[in-house]
Amino acid sequence: MPAKTEVPMLHRSFHFASLLLLATCTGTPSVPEAPQVAMPEAGATWTLDTATAGLAEASCPAGTGYTPPVQLALSAAPIELGPADKVAGRLPEGASFAGGWELTADNASFGGLSDLALDKDGNLLAVVDGGAFVWIGLEDGAPDGTGKLTYMLGADGNLLQGKSSGDAEGLVVRNGLAIVSFERTHRISAFDLDACGAAAREASISLLPDTYAGRIVDENRGAEALAVTPDGNLLFGYETVENGHSPIGAVAGLQQSGWTNEVAPNPAGYAFVGFDTARIGETDETFWLFRSYDPIRGNRNVLSWQGGEKEIVLTRPLAVDNYEGITVQDLGNGMARVWIVSDDNFNPQQRTLLLAFDIAVTSE
Repeated sequence: MPAKTEVPMLHRSFHFASLLLLATCTGTPSVPEAPQVAMPEAGATWTLDTATAGLAEASCPAGTGYTPPVQLALSAAPIELGPADKVAGRLPEGASFAGGWELTADNASFGGLSDLALDKDGNLLAVVDGGAFVWIGLEDGAPDGTGKLTYMLGADGNLLQGKSSGDAEGLVVRNGLAIVSFERTHRISAFDLDACGAAAREASISLLPDTYAGRIVDENRGAEALAVTPDGNLLFGYETVENGHSPIGAVAGLQQSGWTNEVAPNPAGYAFVGFDTARIGETDETFWLFRSYDPIRGNRNVLSWQGGEKEIVLTRPLAVDNYEGITVQDLGNGMARVWIVSDDNFNPQQRTLLLAFDIAVTSE
């Protein structure tokens, strides 16, 4: 692991519009220095666990009652991973296909699922890149036809408006809080869904860097990936690629975030869109999700673990789509169930697909 750096005072985040104005007035703008932090380890001073109470109070202020989300009737049509002769060579030793489903709903607001997490009841929670939460009920390891939906509220209690404020891309659940990363306005925030449901307000955890490697990050190449370690440390990953890899950052405290010296193990030609770290037995394992697209080959994804040494490559003729979301479930006995979901972009030519893989996690 690269040497750690001290946490400096963070620079004020510059908005893209301000930089454009600066360029108009003075020529080529100088790019603000990106903040740097050390990769947190077990025993870090600040974790989500130390901040839970304050974030919960900010998201669900005293006197705010619980508002139930809207109920959804979900259809989950089983799908195969692909033709048997094509699947056989795609699954490495210790990995098996546990099931797949095409999800549809009786509500036009269903779609655009960008990341997944497991809630306290063992159901799937997803974020929508239009600023919403979707619950997917599970029974016996499969969708049970039930669901819920609610739109996200800002800190002022009003709905998040448009992509500029509501482009939710990453999700983790910790201590009853849904932690969400956003693109365009790069940030991480908490929502106390357990206490307030649809009335939960956005509680800011930190703004995120808007520059990397001396360049402004494209607004649509931000924090697609979000993970919380078993020790409660919050990590984020950007979709932007530099020298073939995507950067990983960390939150060092409230309103203190920056880049670490770590990068994601991108396969060549793929961007980083999701990861999850889980303690399976006595082993902490990180699962990575990458995607690529071109008009000839279409959507392609790679799900990898063990630092990229093991992988499942999802390309045609397998059940491919725009997979963006990932979460990991401990099944016991050293087995992990890895769920991934596709973002249909509310495009009738795409689908919302949910896949599950069972993977043996072993200590080295």
